[in-house]
Amino acid sequence: MDPLDLVMKGIIGIDHRYAAKVRKKQDLPAIDPAPVCTISGSGFRAGFSTAEIMPNTASGRTFWIAGHGSGHKMEGILTPVYVSAVWLDCGGEEGIIWISADIIGLTRIEVNQIRERILASEAIKGCRNVIVSVTHSHSGIDTLGYWGKPIASVPLNGKDAEYMETLMSNAVKVSEEAYASRKPGKLLDGRIEIKDGLFTKRGFIDKHEFLTRLRFVPDDSSSEIWMMNFGGHPNSLGGSNRMLSGEYPYFMREKIKAECGADVLFTIGAIGGMDVAEMAEDRVECVKLQGEMIADNALKIADEQELAPEIKFIEQPFYMPVDNYVLTLLAILHTMSFKAYPCEDSLTGVATETEISYLKIGSQKFVLLPGESFVSTVYGSYMDADTAPTGEGPGINPEPLCEICGDSEIIAVGNTNDMTGYVVPPNDFILNPTQPFLNGVKDKNGLNHYHETNSMGINSQKAIADAFREIVSRMDNQ
Repeated sequence: MDPLDLVMKGIIGIDHRYAAKVRKKQDLPAIDPAPVCTISGSGFRAGFSTAEIMPNTASGRTFWIAGHGSGHKMEGILTPVYVSAVWLDCGGEEGIIWISADIIGLTRIEVNQIRERILASEAIKGCRNVIVSVTHSHSGIDTLGYWGKPIASVPLNGKDAEYMETLMSNAVKVSEEAYASRKPGKLLDGRIEIKDGLFTKRGFIDKHEFLTRLRFVPDDSSSEIWMMNFGGHPNSLGGSNRMLSGEYPYFMREKIKAECGADVLFTIGAIGGMDVAEMAEDRVECVKLQGEMIADNALKIADEQELAPEIKFIEQPFYMPVDNYVLTLLAILHTMSFKAYPCEDSLTGVATETEISYLKIGSQKFVLLPGESFVSTVYGSYMDADTAPTGEGPGINPEPLCEICGDSEIIAVGNTNDMTGYVVPPNDFILNPTQPFLNGVKDKNGLNHYHETNSMGINSQKAIADAFREIVSRMDNQ
């Protein structure tokens, strides 16, 4: 017997004992429907600010690079990393703040800490929603916990308390500055398809290679603000990298700033199993070229529509079943922030509370997703039974999110307001039979199913689709 089979049995036993304790402590609290919020007015106003979120290297403390294997000590700096914020309103007293940081991700627990600080700020009035996104750089500092030094293959908490404070305090700072710098202007919506801009090792039918941009043009002809989204992992420096970097989003923002002076808030799309095209063998040169390629395409966007000044959203918490035995063990060990709830429908016996948001800015729809969704879960194009590794047809998969809201051009924003792992369609979801969630397995097509090991489980897509369907119905009927 493989020793890891015994390790897996031990982990399952620990998780089940933990779930029994959770059940004794509490029942599953009901979650009320979140209200629909509408902000409208005579015209948009926006403001932008950005700040570095660099680790204190003079402290002598160890910082861990997040995104690939655990225990990768930071050894230098390739590029600075930033947190940025956009304030957006419709000319009145109420608006929203959208934050994006050059980090791997945050749990909803840390997101809510940032929100509490911003909403308590006396420098900001009328904030109705705080959205916290990430660029998901795989060369940033560990902000989740599970990329610290491993002991017996189990990573210890890699978060640095001082760095987390740097991140949170600067998130508040840029939010205050974005609010203070708000000015009137018009908001334009555009997109461009980047053919062969993405690649995947999972054999997707459709990669959805669209770069989207909201372009705010101030009335006073000062710097424009671009809110951009693209569905590719910033991970091309690779697992051997030990240098801090924002990867391609850094170089993309720098080129756009140099070319036209615009400030950019960047978010990632449906990035599950999706990488940006490799553009050079040298990894540093590769991320530079990726950033320049995306910037060049953004500069080419010409077919734009002006958006009407209205912001409408629902921010809805919901429960996601947790099947992943390994991630549950890390939560038990306090490697990452996690609050467990009893759940009869998960392999571990627990669930986590996460959230999904449905947002409309003018006519443009957004879905703000808590994890790394496979592109087909949002935009469709499921594998058929002959191709799917499970041998099952698309009928076992939930309805894609674009069909639920009736809009194939909805913008998916991944790893926003929480990081809950990969979201894989059920007919493409397979696990190692003796080491589920510990090690991947190859399917009948010879493809490695690594992503499932970092998923909450096979029911993640259904939980998201069910929550989204409910809030779409309520918003559309109001």
